[in-house]
Amino acid sequence: MKISYTLFLSLAFITILCSAITSVSAVGEPVKAMDNQSKVMYSVKFVCVPLVGPDKEEAFVPQNYSTVINVHNPYSHSISFLKKAVIAQSEDEQRGNISKFMKDALKPDQALSINCKDIVSLFNNTSSSIGDGFVVILSDEKLDVSSVYTTQSSIDVEYIQPNTPNTSDKLPDLTIKIVNFKPSCQTSQGCFVIVELKVTNLSGVPVNTPFNIKTNSDNGLSATQTIPFISGSTSQTVTAVLGPGNNCWDPDCQVDTFVDSSNIVIESDETNNKDSSTIIG
Repeated sequence: MKISYTLFLSLAFITILCSAITSVSAVGEPVKAMDNQSKVMYSVKFVCVPLVGPDKEEAFVPQNYSTVINVHNPYSHSISFLKKAVIAQSEDEQRGNISKFMKDALKPDQALSINCKDIVSLFNNTSSSIGDGFVVILSDEKLDVSSVYTTQSSIDVEYIQPNTPNTSDKLPDLTIKIVNFKPSCQTSQGCFVIVELKVTNLSGVPVNTPFNIKTNSDNGLSATQTIPFISGSTSQTVTAVLGPGNNCWDPDCQVDTFVDSSNIVIESDETNNKDSSTIIG
């Protein structure tokens, strides 16, 4: 729809205001985990075409096309969500790039503006010209999402309705369990803690990106291991050796372990990545 010049100025002011209160997840603030059974998805069209002549399909009139996507958290609690971008290409061209999902979050009543430069950054700034495509937003609760399309002569505003796809089994889900551990001070090198771990991917989706497992004892011993990959719906047994160092008994011995400790893998459930176990001394 075409909007009058007065409304254009009002919307421009609103867009600038939303940009001013844009927020990425605050440092140290917990991000609400997303349950893959309750996710909603927004597919938002973007058009980011610089001032050029007519394209070969004559789909665009020669002028500048720009898009700003506004995301608002209407709730009294913080919301986390995932976002990615997909570049659309012509039928006779190779399919466009798809960025990785990136995590973001908004505090209560905060808003975020995603402009063309932000969309480029989803591709690690490797695509200087992105043309048109979609920004995909996944959230565990409904958000207020709108898109503002501008050219030199017009402005259009579209309010995006969510859909609720069946996203189960679309993302991996890593868990870890301490099967057994044994403190030992029987060597001249010092004390060790031998920890047997079981890493499981509860989802049918494999993890092909290397991820870390970090295991700590309560007396300060630590070990980090890298798992190159894990197939879907499978488990791997890993042994962590902590030490040498001081005796773990003080008087009890506690061990904590974290899978994907560097937060590399985007999962359907981020709340089940830790396990703890204690031997009473």
